[in-house]
Amino acid sequence: MLSHRDLFDGDAVRAAADLVQRTGARRLEIGYLHDNVPVEHAGWYAQAQYRGARITESDHPGPAEAAEALARRLLQGGQCQHCHRTVALSDQAPAAYVDGHLMEGRRWTADQARAAGTCWWRRIGDRWERGCDGPIPPPAPRVQKKPKRKRGPRRGS
Repeated sequence: MLSHRDLFDGDAVRAAADLVQRTGARRLEIGYLHDNVPVEHAGWYAQAQYRGARITESDHPGPAEAAEALARRLLQGGQCQHCHRTVALSDQAPAAYVDGHLMEGRRWTADQARAAGTCWWRRIGDRWERGCDGPIPPPAPRVQKKPKRKRGPRRGS
């Protein structure tokens, strides 16, 4: 049986807490679901609370694993705010280019992600670090929306 000391990686938890704060979350919660069981079977979770959204990683063997999983979920496939490239983790292949939305709600198409390139992130001790350096390149071009068609006067007006 593992002890709580074997399960706890303080750097992973501090790095996740720092990253969650940097992403604009209002709250980070780490906890477990099951009482009176061995620590590794308690069903640990980590969740970040944003305005109107909650992102959760659950059913992990310890608090560090839950925090690390949450950090990876927040990063993978997002957009680096420094270089505007698609975020990938140093030990994983780049995220699949899928249509979706960024954390702030802006639409991020597969074409935009592909055109942006990849920014490789990694955890160094108690902080997640971006892989891009140097001056900030211009942001990827935004997709232009078609202008709305003007309609004539309403009938009966």
